[in-house]
Amino acid sequence: MSDREKLILAAITELAAGMTTVGLYGGDHPRAGIIIDRLAELLQTLLGQEPELTFVLLGEELFVQGTPMTRACRQAPSVIRRMRRRGLEHVGFRPGVTASELLAFLVELASAEDVWVQNRAHIQVGKVEISEIELGGPDDASGGRKRRKLASVRDRIAVVEDCLSGFASGAGLAVGDLERVVKAVHESLEEDPDPLHHLAPWEGEARWPAVRAYNTCVLTVGLALLAGVEPARRRDLGLAAMLVDCGKLLLPADLQARELELRGDELELIIDHPKTGFEALLGAGNLPPEALIAVYEHHLAYNGTGYPRLPRPRRPHPASRLITVAVAFVILQTQRGGRGVGTRESASAWVHEHTGTLLDPGWVSVVQELLEVEPA
Repeated sequence: MSDREKLILAAITELAAGMTTVGLYGGDHPRAGIIIDRLAELLQTLLGQEPELTFVLLGEELFVQGTPMTRACRQAPSVIRRMRRRGLEHVGFRPGVTASELLAFLVELASAEDVWVQNRAHIQVGKVEISEIELGGPDDASGGRKRRKLASVRDRIAVVEDCLSGFASGAGLAVGDLERVVKAVHESLEEDPDPLHHLAPWEGEARWPAVRAYNTCVLTVGLALLAGVEPARRRDLGLAAMLVDCGKLLLPADLQARELELRGDELELIIDHPKTGFEALLGAGNLPPEALIAVYEHHLAYNGTGYPRLPRPRRPHPASRLITVAVAFVILQTQRGGRGVGTRESASAWVHEHTGTLLDPGWVSVVQELLEVEPA
């Protein structure tokens, strides 16, 4: 590894540390000042003979000056996740960048609020439209890739299905595409905040994993919106909700199809799917912590029972408690081959019966409020 590559790795590390520190403690914390000074010094050295140092995000890879750095730097996924959350495709640092510019940049990038990252004299940023998705078709007449809006529920389900199929086949997880779906869901809910108006219908057994994942995302984001959760965290929760049952996708297809009839050793495989999904996602990178936590805990009941089996009962993480309610209601509400309950009254009765044991009473109350509204 050349000396220049070592400097670039150090700059990525300081950039990630700056985002985390500013996000946790604020820009005026002494530790933030130390990190920003180190970052400014590294950038000054790297920009000594170049007009710009560019960070470019393409898919799951972070390029710096055209060189892929995700595998070379452990902190790269943190930078990727922050850039993607803000809709940034590239960041360019130019000679003369100051510590004050870096501080303002990091404050915007690490903010819990849904703020824009601004261009500055020596920091230029590029934005992408997150509610669009790149297609694999031929280039259009202008030379750019064809794009389409994720306007319809069917479009979104198709993208989720493609992402989950790729994950199950071992081709990796297209986190960026799933985040685009979450963004589209978020925008729809801001126009009409009742998540029950946005649920996808039953489309057959083959598409059930994608429909279940999408509807769980819709209900999770919708409940979080109604509860006043801030936008960036809502999107993290939506991504986590789409992935909670990813462990089942790694089981043989015949076991997935016979899930409700399994017994004995086969049942143990289903019970282990939270752990299987958690372990698989550890290698995916670029995921918010809520996704890993919820995948592991989504079958852990509010009272600490359920699975994975714990040596001592404990209450699940708040994100897991929200998503568990969403998962339960989606299965009740969606007509899964006739096995779903399908009516608001029956769903309400089941949810009420399990409040305080399986389900978090707080989130159940929000669901009950939704169910009391007459359907549109």
